[in-house]
Amino acid sequence: MNYKKVCVLGLLFAMLLLTACSKGKNTLTVGIMTDLDSIPFIVAKNLGYFEDNVKLEIYQSAMDRDSALYSGNLDGSISDVLAVCLAQEGDFPVYATSKTYGRYGIAAGKNSEITEAGMLEGKEIGLSLNTIIEYVTDSMVMADGGDPALLKKVSVPKIPSRLELLQNNQIDAVAMPEPYVTAAAKEGQTIVNTSDELGINPGIMLFTKTATENKKSEIKAFYEAYDKAAEYINSTDPAEFLPAVIKELGLPDTTLDIKLPEYGKTALPEEEQVINAMKWLIDKGMLKQEYTYSDLVKEIK
Repeated sequence: MNYKKVCVLGLLFAMLLLTACSKGKNTLTVGIMTDLDSIPFIVAKNLGYFEDNVKLEIYQSAMDRDSALYSGNLDGSISDVLAVCLAQEGDFPVYATSKTYGRYGIAAGKNSEITEAGMLEGKEIGLSLNTIIEYVTDSMVMADGGDPALLKKVSVPKIPSRLELLQNNQIDAVAMPEPYVTAAAKEGQTIVNTSDELGINPGIMLFTKTATENKKSEIKAFYEAYDKAAEYINSTDPAEFLPAVIKELGLPDTTLDIKLPEYGKTALPEEEQVINAMKWLIDKGMLKQEYTYSDLVKEIK
């Protein structure tokens, strides 16, 4: 066998090997939001921890994210327990596969008379309806002795738009995730309450049933990369990675001043957080039946 033939055969073998490898990796498309939960995912991407088959899609509203999920354009997304419950009842099975570490809060205008969540009764508050933001808002109001039914809730799906309404004195208050709460505080807006103070965190990462069955190895690799990114963030000066993250996610510059949460390794959401969120949906008449923890949560092994 001459040298030329050996080279050709070697090249063909390499091409077949690459083709086989590429066929063995399914593309994993994941939706993320413009909030603190998404920071480890962008860091993992920027540091090359994700495999080439991972594709991140950025959304500014839960509505746009969920539309992409239901239309089959996403395998998974940063979301919340409420979305998992509603998807299950809508015969679109998804599972919470890990918890996230975001924070949420209510901000009122500068020099506002609203200093407690209970004082929101009769006031306009901008938020995203039927999401974690509304759930956290109602929880804060009830914890302060108020009645959530008396709030004038205004649907403002895009998070930056809520902050803009508050900045322009066009609304009494808004409910937002971090880092927008800190951005409001830096501008002198009144921070009414935060989820940290109540110990509420129903934020999760979800994947569709189809993805958990057909892309299990890809999801496992995805979480391994996430864990590496979380460890890096927790041990690194934010100035080394945050500027690039802020630019990519379109976050406010005040994110540089925020105290980031301690990002834990992949872990399932606490059962109490799941059950409490589900009961809120049932009380609002948005969920017709109760689900068990195992109906809604799945560990990727």
